[in-house]
Amino acid sequence: MGKARSAAVAAIVSSLIIAGGTPARAAEGDPLVVTSTGLTEGQPVGIMSRFVPMWTGADVVKVEVLGNGELAYTSLNWAAGLRLPLRAGTAGQKLLVTVRAYYTSDKFAEASTTVLVDGTLPTASFSPKPGTPQGGTFTVTASDMSDDVAEIALVAIDGTKVASVTEAPWAITYDSVGGPSGVHIEVTDRAGNVRQYQGYTFDNKAPVISELDYLGRPVGRVKGWTQLHVTFSDSTGANSDEWRVDGAVVQSKPAPADPGSTYSYSGTVLTYDFGQTARTRTVEVTARDRVGNESTRAFTVVVDVAGPVITVATPANGTLVRGSRITTAVRAADPAGVLDAVLNNAYWASNPANLTQTIAAGADGRKTLTWQVHDKLYNTSTVTRWVTVDNTRPTLKITSGPKNNAKVKGTVRLKGAASDRNGVSRLELLINGKLVARTSKASYSFAVNTKKYGKKFKVQLRAYDRAGNVTTTTTRTWRR
Repeated sequence: MGKARSAAVAAIVSSLIIAGGTPARAAEGDPLVVTSTGLTEGQPVGIMSRFVPMWTGADVVKVEVLGNGELAYTSLNWAAGLRLPLRAGTAGQKLLVTVRAYYTSDKFAEASTTVLVDGTLPTASFSPKPGTPQGGTFTVTASDMSDDVAEIALVAIDGTKVASVTEAPWAITYDSVGGPSGVHIEVTDRAGNVRQYQGYTFDNKAPVISELDYLGRPVGRVKGWTQLHVTFSDSTGANSDEWRVDGAVVQSKPAPADPGSTYSYSGTVLTYDFGQTARTRTVEVTARDRVGNESTRAFTVVVDVAGPVITVATPANGTLVRGSRITTAVRAADPAGVLDAVLNNAYWASNPANLTQTIAAGADGRKTLTWQVHDKLYNTSTVTRWVTVDNTRPTLKITSGPKNNAKVKGTVRLKGAASDRNGVSRLELLINGKLVARTSKASYSFAVNTKKYGKKFKVQLRAYDRAGNVTTTTTRTWRR
C-alpha cells in the first residue's frame, strides 16, 4: 500500500507499541475472557508493530496468534507484547488478527480484530545534508515527507532519542554541546514503521594547531623569503585558514563555497618575505574546521640579519709561518647556529665545530687569509688575517775567533753575526754537537773555557730566525 491514505484511514493514530497493559488475572475458577486484542478495527499497523492483548479470568498458559484464521506462532512470554502474524503478500492488505489465550492445554478464549497492514517505510529529505558534521546549536529541517509521518527524531548510538518533533513545521533545533558524539535520524509513520537515515557527527572542538615548523631553518628565526608550516588536528578536518603577520592578513585559504563539501586538509604553509631589517615579529595562524569551530595560535619570530660572532681566528695577524702548508682556523657563535665557512672564496670548511683549513704556503712573503663564516640563515661575517711566509734561512758567519785546527788554551772568544729579513730569534754555541750557550742577540761573542774540553774538540755556531729557519756554520776543530 502506498503512503497516500484515504481520509478515514489517515485519521487513525497508532504507535509502535499499541495500547494495552499487563494482562489482568481473574479470580480462580472464573471463565477466561479475552477483553481486547490490543488492536482497534481498521487500525493501520506497521510490519514491526507489537501489541499487548488483555484478558480476565483464569491464568493463561500460552497464547496463539492467528492471521486470517491460520496459526502464525505460539508464545509463552507475552508481557513485552506480541508481533503481527504477517505472511508474504499481506502488506497493504486487511489482516484478521486473532488472539487465542489458553488456560488449559485444550481450552481457550479468543478475540479478533481486523487491521490494515502498512508495510511501506516512511520517507523524507533533510537539511543540512545528512553526513555533514555539525556543532553547537543547529536545526534539522525535513521536507518531501510521506503524508503519514508521525514523528522525526534524532537518536544517539545507544538508542536514546535526544530530540524529536511530531507535527509541522517538521524542524528540530538541537544543542549538540555536551551530548553524544553523533546521531542518526529516525522517521516513524502512524503505523509504527521506522526508517533510519544517516545523521550527523558532532564536532564542538576547535582545530589543534601544531608548533611552527621552520622546514629545516633555525627555530624561531627568519629572514627574507621564508616558508613556515603548521599542521592541524581535528575530528572533522580543517577546511580554511588564515596567516597574519603583526596583525595584518598576509595569506588566507577560504572554505569551499558548498557547505556540504567534505574537503579538508591537515596543514598549511606560509610563504612570506620577512625582509632584511632586524626586529621581532608576531605570526598568527587561524584554522577553521568544517563545522566552523575556530582556533588561533600566535608565534614570535626574530628577523635575523646578523652574521655569526667570530671569537677566534688563527694564526694571529703578522704570524711568521714556514713550511709548505699553512693551517688556519676560526671559531664562531650564532643564535641561528653556524653553518659553514669558506677561506679565500675557495676552500670550504663544513663542520661548524671544526672550521679549519690547510692551504699551500707558496712563495715567501705576505699572505692574506680571509674567512667568511655563514650562519644557518646564510648571514655572513668576515675576518681577515695576514701572515708572512718565511722559508729562507738566516745568514750566519763567524766574525772573529780561532780558526779551524787552531791551538788554543785558557778562555778564548768566538764571535758570530746572523741576519734575516724577518729577524733573528737566537744565536747558539755548539761544542762537540752539544748546546753550551745561547743568546737572543743577532751578534754575540761567546767565551769558551777550553780547559773544560779534551785535547781536541769541535766548535760551531747556530742561528734561528723568527720563523724557525736554522743555519749552522761549518765545524772548527780546536786543539789544546
